[in-house]
Amino acid sequence: MPDPQSWPLSLSFIVPPHSEGFGIGGKLPVPDYLSRLTDYLAAAERAGVTGAFIYDFPVAMDPWLAAFDVLACSTLLQPIIAVRPHQESAESAARRAADLYYRFGRPSHLNLVAGATSPSRPAADLADRQAARQRLAGFASELRTELDRRRAERPLLFTPSSSTPGRVPADCVLLMARPRPALAADIARIRAEQQVDRIAMLVGLLVRPTAELAWLASRTLYPPDRRQQVAGRLFRSQVVSSEHLASYALADQQEVHDELLWYGAPARGIDAPKLVGSPAEVRGWLASCRDLGVTDLIIDLASNPAEYDCLTQLFESGS
Repeated sequence: MPDPQSWPLSLSFIVPPHSEGFGIGGKLPVPDYLSRLTDYLAAAERAGVTGAFIYDFPVAMDPWLAAFDVLACSTLLQPIIAVRPHQESAESAARRAADLYYRFGRPSHLNLVAGATSPSRPAADLADRQAARQRLAGFASELRTELDRRRAERPLLFTPSSSTPGRVPADCVLLMARPRPALAADIARIRAEQQVDRIAMLVGLLVRPTAELAWLASRTLYPPDRRQQVAGRLFRSQVVSSEHLASYALADQQEVHDELLWYGAPARGIDAPKLVGSPAEVRGWLASCRDLGVTDLIIDLASNPAEYDCLTQLFESGS
């Protein structure tokens, strides 16, 4: 990951799935999937991205196989792979991470998740969330022990923020972007409870030379889409993740928070909120998040690879 004196400490993006759209559509033919994947990977690398988050949704490819494609089709990117403790053992996850490092010479980091929706979680987790949190913590401890035993390049352990109390021993806690007063309060809570220095924030970006052009692009790139709206409602009806529920509550209040934070995309049931504005506006908003304690950034899946070109405008001055 980047020089610890830089900000953000790591800059990641969301890897596109092998389906027609994020959360919807059938599987793409393999040549089309690989072509789209390599376009996104190349654009992300050119923009200085180092991390590639691979989520585990029902319509997504197995995260470990997707990680292999990321490593095979890029030169610098390091996957961050979603791992669920009820699906595999700590020993199995550590072995795969170590073997990927052996094969490609780049670390594969792990994102320890419980599952965002009720179908993705075991019944026992839904019945007792406190016990589920303890199981996730135990899995994290076992995983670190197994990784250390294998003596591979030390990968980072990420885990999403949760409203359920209980420390999960990870290196970085991630949360969705939110209005800055709420962000400050949640970072303080996370730091006190989870005892971590690193906080990653997931946010989308729509950056144009002027604010007017950025807001115009928001309507052009995300027009009303019946399939996305239905998929979003279906996803929302199954969500149990406190991060997603908090985001829904903000979206229901109003479409725009903190001048730039837009919750109006048709697929908002799945997407993170987006910052919409000029480079100076978005840079200033992100700088304020840095001042509140955000150390790492995750850029939500863009509508096309060209959207990552804006990253050089945001971070080239080291702001």
